[in-house]
Amino acid sequence: MQSPEGCLSKRCLSGLCLFTPPSLRPGPIPSLVDLKIFGFKLNVLMIEKQHTLQWLDFVITIALDFSESEVSTLSAAQYGHMTERIEQKKLAYIAYLNNQRFGSRKAAHLVKEHHGRLLTLLDQACHATHGVNPLNTLAARALGQLLASIYELLHFIQSRFGEFLDLDQRATAGYVDAFSRQHHSRVGELQKQLTSKNADPDLAAILFEALSIDSAGRTAPSYRTILYQQELMLGLEQILCSQGHAGIDDALVELLIYLNFNSRRFMDYYTRHVAQRIEKVEAAKEKIHQLRMDYKHFRQMHRRPGIRLSATESDIKKFISNWFVQEIGYLKESVQTSVNEYALMHKSAPNEPLKLMVLLSVDQIGLFLRALDSLRIVKARSMNTVFECIVPFLSTPRRTEISWDSMRSKSYSFEEKDKQALIKVLESVIVWIKEYRR
Repeated sequence: MQSPEGCLSKRCLSGLCLFTPPSLRPGPIPSLVDLKIFGFKLNVLMIEKQHTLQWLDFVITIALDFSESEVSTLSAAQYGHMTERIEQKKLAYIAYLNNQRFGSRKAAHLVKEHHGRLLTLLDQACHATHGVNPLNTLAARALGQLLASIYELLHFIQSRFGEFLDLDQRATAGYVDAFSRQHHSRVGELQKQLTSKNADPDLAAILFEALSIDSAGRTAPSYRTILYQQELMLGLEQILCSQGHAGIDDALVELLIYLNFNSRRFMDYYTRHVAQRIEKVEAAKEKIHQLRMDYKHFRQMHRRPGIRLSATESDIKKFISNWFVQEIGYLKESVQTSVNEYALMHKSAPNEPLKLMVLLSVDQIGLFLRALDSLRIVKARSMNTVFECIVPFLSTPRRTEISWDSMRSKSYSFEEKDKQALIKVLESVIVWIKEYRR
C-alpha cells in the first residue's frame, strides 16, 4: 500500500503539469528534493521561479484542492509549515516590488499584469474557500489565510502603485468577499468603542454610513472606495487606542478633514457646529474675531493629498473655506450697515447728546473701569469688552473723542496723583450715599 506522502506528492506533481501552460511546464516530473511544502519535499520548478505568482496558482488549484475529500489529509504540522511558507512568499514578493524602479510604460504594464493576475487568483481562492468540505478545518483555515495574503498583496499594489491602475473600476466579487470577511467585525468593534467613549451620535452615524457596503451585492464598490474605507478604519482604530473620552469628537473631525471626508452630511455638520458656537457671541465684532480664529484653526489642519471620500462632491477644504469667507463677509456687511445707520441717526439729530462728560481725566476713568472689571461689578467677556462698550460714550472736559484701546493700555500704568484723585472722588461718593435720605 502506498504511503499518504507518496500519493499526495504524485497528485501535486501531476496536477502541476495539468494546470500549467505548455510554455511553463518543467518537462518530465522532477525528483523529490529541495523545496519543502506542508511537510513534503517537492522539487517544483514553477514554484521555485522567483518573483512570480505561479506559486499561488499551485497552492490554490493543487496543494489545497480538498473539495472532494470528506476528511482532510492535512496534518497540523503540515498546515503550520505551509502557512509559514505562504507568509514568507508574500513578504518576498512585496520586497521584490518595493525594489523595482517604476515610471516607464513597461513598469505600468507589469503592475497592471500582476494586479490582474492577483484578482484572478483571489477569485479562485474565494471559490475554493466556499467549496471546501466543513470537515476539512485545517484546509479551510489554510485557504482563509491564503485569501487574506492575496488580499494584502492587492492592497499593497493599489496603495503603492495606484497611479498605474484604474481604481475607479468596480471591485470583483472575490475582492469584495475578502474585504467583507474582516470589515463587518471591525466596524462592529468601532461602533462599540465610539459608544463607550461618548462620541457624538450624529458624527458616528455619518462615519458608519460611509463605512457601509451593499450587503445585497446590487452595486459593487470601486477599488478606490474600499481603499478609502480601509484608511478610514485604520485611522479610527488608532484614535480609539490613543484618545480618551475627552476630545474624542475633535480628534474624529481632524481625522476626517485629514482624509478629505467630503461627505455633504459631514460638511454640513462641521459648519453647523461652528455657527452654533458663533451664535453664543453677542457683539458682531466678537463674532468676526471668533470666526477668523476658527478659520485659522481649520486651515492649519493637515490634509493627506490625493485622497477623497466622494469623487462627485467638492473638496472639503474648498467647500468649508468658502463657507468661512461668506460668513465673515456677511458679518462685516452687517457691522458696516449698523455703523452707517448710527452715523445717519447722529447726523439727523445733531443736538441730541450722545456722550456723557465725566469730570475726570482719561487715566482716572481708565483706572476706575479697570477696578469695576477686576471686582466683577460689571460682567463682560473680557476687560477689552468693558472698555470697548463704555468708553465710546464718554468724554472729558479736555477730550471729546477717547480711544478705548488707548485708555485700556494706560490703565495698567497709572500715576499716584491719578490714584489719589480717584480715591477722593470715590470717598465723596461714599459720603453722599451715607448721608442720603429718602
